[in-house]
Amino acid sequence: MNQKYIITGAPGTGKTTIINELKKQGYNCAEEISRAIITEQLASGCDTLPWKILNAFSEQVIALRKAQYINAPSETSHFFDRSIIDVIAYLIHDNLAVNDDIMKMVKKFPYNKTVFYTPIWKEIYVNDTERKADINSAIKIEQTLLACYKSFGYSLISIPKLPTNERVNFILSKI
Repeated sequence: MNQKYIITGAPGTGKTTIINELKKQGYNCAEEISRAIITEQLASGCDTLPWKILNAFSEQVIALRKAQYINAPSETSHFFDRSIIDVIAYLIHDNLAVNDDIMKMVKKFPYNKTVFYTPIWKEIYVNDTERKADINSAIKIEQTLLACYKSFGYSLISIPKLPTNERVNFILSKI
């Protein structure tokens, strides 16, 4: 059985907080890498940022997400803060082309068909240096993400808006 689980959702909905709690409980997790790339790009004064050059930014994200997938153990549960499918959704959201190589990667690197998503939660949503999208944009991104995952045959389970430990317990009860 495929034990590679994705946690997805719009920006600012608690994915990273859930991943951090799963790590504290001893689970294998792959962290969100977009923020690290953004931080690095901002610090170096480069323009490979999602709000400037999304295609170039997406290429970096895909390469690192592919590496995360390949390096994840297959004999135990592993949780991913997003996947390559998220990159596709962001490209679609911005009306950019999705090349065949990216589409092939989705088939080559399958995850468990159950995908957990964190729904829009206005009360916890904040902008910061790495998160530029406003809440209305986040809502549209969420719609694109959900449609994209469904188009690849994944089943989506909404994580309830609860304290972090209860969100984690909910996820663990479903695997």
